[in-house]
Amino acid sequence: MRRPVTPLLAPLFLPLLLAACSDDPGGQPPPPTADILDQLQAIEGMTVEEQVSSIEGYRYFVLEYEQPADHEAPDGQSFTQRMALHHRDASAPFVLGSSGYFIAPTVQRIREPAQLLGANQLYVEHRFFTPSRPEPSDWSLLTIEQAAADHHRIVEALRPIYNGKWISTGASKGGMTSIYHRRFFPDDVDGTVAYVAPHSHGIPDPRYLDFVASLGTPDCRQRLQGFQREVLLRRPAMLARMAAQAEEAGLSYDLLGAEAVLDVTTVEFVFGFWQYFDASQCENIPAQAATDDEIWAFLDELVPPKQFADSSTLAYEPYYWQAATQLGYPAVDEAHLADLLLHPNFDVPTSYVLPGPGKDPAFDSGAMEDISGWLSAEGERLLFIYGENDPYTAAAFDVAGAKDAYRFIVPQGNHQARILDLPEADRSVALDALEAWTGVTPVLPPPQTITISPVERWPL
Repeated sequence: MRRPVTPLLAPLFLPLLLAACSDDPGGQPPPPTADILDQLQAIEGMTVEEQVSSIEGYRYFVLEYEQPADHEAPDGQSFTQRMALHHRDASAPFVLGSSGYFIAPTVQRIREPAQLLGANQLYVEHRFFTPSRPEPSDWSLLTIEQAAADHHRIVEALRPIYNGKWISTGASKGGMTSIYHRRFFPDDVDGTVAYVAPHSHGIPDPRYLDFVASLGTPDCRQRLQGFQREVLLRRPAMLARMAAQAEEAGLSYDLLGAEAVLDVTTVEFVFGFWQYFDASQCENIPAQAATDDEIWAFLDELVPPKQFADSSTLAYEPYYWQAATQLGYPAVDEAHLADLLLHPNFDVPTSYVLPGPGKDPAFDSGAMEDISGWLSAEGERLLFIYGENDPYTAAAFDVAGAKDAYRFIVPQGNHQARILDLPEADRSVALDALEAWTGVTPVLPPPQTITISPVERWPL
């Protein structure tokens, strides 16, 4: 497939060319021997706040970097993009992490690639996730091309400081973002590790239906569907508990409506069950004889309705915009619930994009087709990790045709799959790839339990 010419790139490179030809160097940066804080503060457009690091061996900085809202109009509107940097050593490898969503600067964690490589780590908040949003917001600028250009400018700003090898990474939508960055700027990093990153085809993508329907034993599948029906058969009781929880926690359901939220939570329950849990939970699924409190407790623990409360809907609206315009969205089975749903076919991304000026999303299938074409023709130095039972594995990236590229699946794994969870043979290949790309031999950390924070758990 021929890769189309991207008009986005020329405006990015022109200012660099003019700067290179200018007689005014715009001031000299601090020497490499300067403290990292001084070097970061010397970057034009960068605001730096050093905070206490909770990770031994690292200094921790919360950064804000001025970015053009439209990289084709670099002198126009701008916004500040938030980032979190764990600095170890400027000569060590550098892990460029894409959150895909917002970041939580108060939650410090060194992710697997940086652990394995003893690397510096930067995590970038995705454009349009508050507070990294231009105001007023032109939602047509929330594209994979513009986000890739954000990451490219960050690389250009920090590469003079960090001279080791660079690895990009991200999980779920963050992994998707890291791949899109590579498509438009393939030489920005030396390799990419994308975790549980789906590559959906259309709205909705039907590949998810058969995949999810095959998960678990027949008995577990029957229990799950029976539980879904019990939730909706007990609609008044579930709505009452939603209301009580909302009052206690200060939540509201005005944007989508409580009835629609209960419907979509129930429809997505099986998908969410396999995404973050496993077959060990099958025996805990409440049966028809369960009390209303038992039904509610299980629903709220595994796939809580509050993920669609007004605050979460607003926080994740940029994701749904992208799903509705470029990323695509999974199909979810609701046929067995048709007689109980008050809002059938509600679970599509446009349902979660709030009305407003310029907010009329139209899906462009060419965006993901372009990514597929690039990956098979030009993709290289890529590592994809998936979980066998994760519904998003139904839309795993296809690495056929890519060079020095690998796709591994963790047996019985879910949306928290890691390199260290792989069978020994696959794990060795993955670690060898990291060593080849960085020149650093990965060091295995001691066994530990990785937990997923709430801000990383939903909706992908």
